[in-house]
Amino acid sequence: SGRGHLHLLHENGRWGIGAHQEKAHGFHTETAYVFNDTPHEGLMPHHLMGGWMHSRPAWTPDEGIKCREVDVSVVLERADEKRRHKVPRQPPKIMQQAAAKQQAVNEAASDDKSDEKLEEELAKKLEV
Repeated sequence: SGRGHLHLLHENGRWGIGAHQEKAHGFHTETAYVFNDTPHEGLMPHHLMGGWMHSRPAWTPDEGIKCREVDVSVVLERADEKRRHKVPRQPPKIMQQAAAKQQAVNEAASDDKSDEKLEEELAKKLEV
């Protein structure tokens, strides 16, 4: 799904990609669903020469798994762009109805009319 978390498999010195279970353990784990069997010896994962493996159904080498360095500023810029283009959610219907009632009350109260006349107008507006 592309939503894993890259982390160092501390005990064996290899890089892996884990999920929420590994994240919940602060990545202090030897588990992953994708990993590189080459000891990192201080190298970042995109500099490793060995191949990556996945665990579905068993540990299998997969030439299609690539690890590359990315410019963090580009990643952050894309995330910010996605947030800016999100369509705002419509408020729940009950909140829309409450806002309409409040607006009707405010409009009725702003006019100089008798209480009886205000109640009639308000009742008509709320029937809609």
